[in-house]
Amino acid sequence: MNRILHIVLFFVTFSSFSQTKVGNLHFNDIDVFENAELMLNGAGEREKLYAIGLYLDFEVDGVEDGLMVADKNATMALTIKTISDVSNDEMQNIIRNGLERATDGNSYLMEDQIRDFLKLLPSTINKYEIFKIIYTKDEKLTLYKNTERLGAVKNSLEFKQALFKIWLGDNPIDLGLKEDLLGTFDANPILGQWKAYDKKTGVAINIVQLYMIENKVFGSIQQMLRQSERDAVCYQCEGDDKNQPVEGLVILKNLRNKSELKYIDGRFTDIRSGKVSICQIWIDEDDMNVLNVKYKGGGGVHQWKRVENSLKDNREDFRTVKF
Repeated sequence: MNRILHIVLFFVTFSSFSQTKVGNLHFNDIDVFENAELMLNGAGEREKLYAIGLYLDFEVDGVEDGLMVADKNATMALTIKTISDVSNDEMQNIIRNGLERATDGNSYLMEDQIRDFLKLLPSTINKYEIFKIIYTKDEKLTLYKNTERLGAVKNSLEFKQALFKIWLGDNPIDLGLKEDLLGTFDANPILGQWKAYDKKTGVAINIVQLYMIENKVFGSIQQMLRQSERDAVCYQCEGDDKNQPVEGLVILKNLRNKSELKYIDGRFTDIRSGKVSICQIWIDEDDMNVLNVKYKGGGGVHQWKRVENSLKDNREDFRTVKF
C-alpha cells in the first residue's frame, strides 16, 4: 500500500510539470488522457475563439506529417480551451464547416457519427472552458468538458480521421495553426533515463529518470539493476523517504538551472546511507550522453550514461496526471 501511495503522490505532484503558453492560456507539456500518457506536440490559437493543443505518443517531423497524424490509428488527443463565449450553434457550425473542408465536401457520408458527436456538445460553452477530444486505439472517440465525461462515439476511426483533418489536413481551417500544432519536439538534453554506476567498481547500479517540476530537475530511481535489490527499502532515509521502496524513490530534488546544460543547488539522497547532500549535475557539450553528478561527500564526479534512445523517447516517460 505504501508503494502504491508513493507512486500516486509522485504522479499527482507531477501535474505541476512545465507548461507551454499560448496567448494568455497554458497547456501542460505532458498530460494523461484516459490512462494514456501523451506529450504536447504543439499548440496555437484560432482567431480569439479558442486555443488548441495536440497531444501524441509518437514523434512527427513537421507540418508535412499532418495527414499521417490524422489518419493514424493511435491514441492521441486534442485539448481545446475557449477564449470567448461560444454558442452551441456556433460550435456546431465550426465543426461542420471544418469537416466539409477536411473531406472535400463528403462529410455527409458520416452524418450519423457527426450527429452522435454534436449531441455531446453542451448547450452553452463559456469562456475558459476546457474540452478534450481523446481518440484511443480501440476506435473510440471520447469528449470531456473540464473533468466531466460527456460521452463517446464508437467505431470512430473514419470520423476521427476527418475531425483531426479540420486542423491537420491538406485544407485546414487555419494553416498557421496547423504549423503550430505540428511543431517538432525539442527535448531538454538533461532529461530522460540515465544509468548510474558505482564509482569504485564501475558496476551499474540503477536507472534514474530525470524530469522537471516547475522548472526544477528531479530524479527518481526507475529500476534497480541487481535483481536482489528490486524490493529494497531505504531504511536509512529520513523524513518522508524513510522506509520507502528504493525503486520509485526521488533521489535528486530541486536542482535549479544555471545554464543550458547545468543544474545546481539540488539535494542528492544516498540510498545506501540515507545521507542527503548538496549536489549539481551537468552535461559537457562534447559528450551529450554522459551526465556528470557531483554531491558533497561523493568522492568526486560520478558519470552516469544515457540509456539508449532515452532522449528520443523522453516524451514517452513520466507524464503529468491531470484531469
